[in-house]
Amino acid sequence: MAKITGPTVSVIIPLFNGKEVIGRTIESAVAQTYQDREIILVDDGSTDGSADIVKTFGHKVHYRHFENGGVAKARNRGIRLANGRFIALLDHDDLWAPTKLEKQVRFLERHPAIGMVVTDVAHIDRNGCLTGEIGRGFNPNENFARLFVHGYVPTPSAAMIRRSVFDKVGFFDERFHSAGLDDHELWARVAGDCDIAGIPEPLTFHRAGKKKSAAIGLEHRAILISTLLERFGWEREKRRYLLRERASYLSDLGKQQIRDGDRLSGFLSLREGFVLSVGEAKSWKTALRCLLRMARAY
Repeated sequence: MAKITGPTVSVIIPLFNGKEVIGRTIESAVAQTYQDREIILVDDGSTDGSADIVKTFGHKVHYRHFENGGVAKARNRGIRLANGRFIALLDHDDLWAPTKLEKQVRFLERHPAIGMVVTDVAHIDRNGCLTGEIGRGFNPNENFARLFVHGYVPTPSAAMIRRSVFDKVGFFDERFHSAGLDDHELWARVAGDCDIAGIPEPLTFHRAGKKKSAAIGLEHRAILISTLLERFGWEREKRRYLLRERASYLSDLGKQQIRDGDRLSGFLSLREGFVLSVGEAKSWKTALRCLLRMARAY
């Protein structure tokens, strides 16, 4: 009896209230020149009628609905449902060039030692129009990328990852309950397990997202910094970078706490940020920022 095998690529689309954009996103996945793939859409509790649009694609999309759990959880649910050897992530408001999957599959099959391949990213506005900005998939001048991801700057929608890599390093950290920095934490684990490569073509189109609340942004920064400090805190250069990031985080946290009316907590956060800045972090710019914000708090 012939062995039954799954598709080569599983496309994972997490969706939450994306009625205005999800149709074009799915179309860009369906229109790929590489057809040995499945499209799994995980609806993370949408309430805006997004599901009605998804269902117009019929059997072309495997649709699953869950209670809202955040984008990291939605991605993980999709990965667990996947049958492909390669996982291609696609956020619900991003788009792909028609040859994106084809070129990434060809690259991974020719380079078995590579665990993840990314593309350059062309930025588009909320209306889907090009802004003229190109984000390079490889940018060793970006500090986080240089220190933690071999110089690569993966955007989730630009990444294709071997399923075997997820099996080794784990999935997205579900403490990140909203979009933002969950990918950074994962990329650091991926880079510790395998080599990464890039295709220097803008085959992914990233739409400018809605601005996250300050509270969510601060919460996610705290999770990322503490997690990476636990993992890399013994490496001198990475530790210094992360301590500077923590000092900056404490400065922003204190500012936000004061804005929210909690002056005491805000002052304490700013003081902690200042002490860290003039101490091990050695970030005089952040130290000055903390001092100025403390002065305004009086």
